[in-house]
Amino acid sequence: MDTLLATVHALAWAVYVGGSITMEWVLRYAQRTMPPSQVGVVCKNAGTRYRWFALVSLLVIGASGAAMFLRIDDAELAARAGSPELSLGDSYGRTMLLLTVGWLALAATVAAMAFWLHPAQRKRSRPDMTSEAIAAERLRIGRAIKQMDRALKFELVVSVICIGIAASLRTGGLI
Repeated sequence: MDTLLATVHALAWAVYVGGSITMEWVLRYAQRTMPPSQVGVVCKNAGTRYRWFALVSLLVIGASGAAMFLRIDDAELAARAGSPELSLGDSYGRTMLLLTVGWLALAATVAAMAFWLHPAQRKRSRPDMTSEAIAAERLRIGRAIKQMDRALKFELVVSVICIGIAASLRTGGLI
């Protein structure tokens, strides 16, 4: 069971981080050469699809991580390098806490992107709007795009850091 949980956990992290890297480094790079009208369509379609992969991956990461955490026993920890302890007095316990905080930050960021930032970019002006209202709507959409950009970069950095933090658990923790 431990091997299955670890495999599912690792696969979910791979899908999540791979998607995050693809969205930021591949898709953003490809958009530089696209006409603006295509950029909007690509962002809408890729963002809509990615958010579900990201949310499901984060849920699987959380569930499998919690299951692995509940299966940890003192004998297993004692057999690891440095005999780590699952307490805040030990670097292993502090690293687990840091990893949990990182996962929570990712879950909150992806939820904000999925249910707030991404929908805010899709709203468009209506024919009955005044020119001032249209200008205000364009400014609002521009702000939403900038917020999404910052959220995507934050998500990428935190997800890569979480991979490093998780890798440090094999050697007893990071902090």
